Amino acid sequence: MKSGPVLVIGGINADVLGRTLGPPTLHTSNPARAGVTPGGVARNMAEVLARLLPGVAVRLMGAVGTDPLGAGVLDATAGAGVDVSGVFRLPGQTGLYLAVLDPAGELHIGLADMGLTGALTPDVTATWLAEVDHAALLILDANLPPDTVAALLRRAGQAGVRAIVEPVGAPKAARLAQALRGNSVGGDSLNGDSLGGDWHGTFLVTPDQAELEAMTGQAQVAAAAQTLLDGGVQNVLVTLGRAGSLLFSQGRPPVMTPAFGTRVQDVTGAGDALVAGLSAGLLRGLELPEAVHYGHACAALTVASARTVPEGLSWEWLERQVASSLANPGSADASPADASPVDWEQ
Repeated sequence: MKSGPVLVIGGINADVLGRTLGPPTLHTSNPARAGVTPGGVARNMAEVLARLLPGVAVRLMGAVGTDPLGAGVLDATAGAGVDVSGVFRLPGQTGLYLAVLDPAGELHIGLADMGLTGALTPDVTATWLAEVDHAALLILDANLPPDTVAALLRRAGQAGVRAIVEPVGAPKAARLAQALRGNSVGGDSLNGDSLGGDWHGTFLVTPDQAELEAMTGQAQVAAAAQTLLDGGVQNVLVTLGRAGSLLFSQGRPPVMTPAFGTRVQDVTGAGDALVAGLSAGLLRGLELPEAVHYGHACAALTVASARTVPEGLSWEWLERQVASSLANPGSADASPADASPVDWEQ
């Protein structure tokens, strides 16, 4: 890995999280417990990385408003050890994510207002390109405008910097893939003939099954992952919730990694934690398949906590969890009993 800061670029917002005390009922008021916490995919990943990599510069880039919410989110994030000096303060309201969880902690519905992040066009973010050249790792989320993601990926490819893309959700994954297939970035036409597009040698993309289908138009997991590999992605990690994940890499057979069994308190931030945990593993010198174990351990701690980023999160905790799971594959590293098997070839 190159020396330098870890750049995490994308969504920054305040999370309003409510958990109903009974089964959610539409068109009426539901008794619940609720609170407000710093959030956003990129912001969450940056805080996790700062906690797992003390002493490593983790630099968050994105946008918040000039309102008190934005100031509070940045203060809390900086307090966790993240460099927030690259975050734009733009006129308007800081992004909001409203999540309604059922009593089991599973997401019932989520609403995202990411208007300010949508304003981060290539022209606005042009100064970020030079920072990519010196990064140890670049992590992007698809809350960013697709042309901005494409421009940053192109720069990372030119600089030889490993880049990781988190698709965020099926609609945003689809618009990103469409841009990489056919839009023009920086005056150069991207590959419009391939379903995979031109990913500029992206090191890793981390879709779930719905996001993978949205990016490729293919429901078969293996075929869809191969489409991204054919488009230049080096590795595709398909996340499968409680069933774990499947890693597809160029020139290698797929690798299945089971999820850690855990008691779910709140699923918010689980995917962010998985990506950040495996990224921390890469920065500590692990090969990707091994790093994925640490990502799953990080996700398990997150869903077992009522906080988006758990207090006490540390690399040492992840090491203990992974060591225990590898020593006892039938216990800590086993998927919960209600996890459905995934036929990835179909």
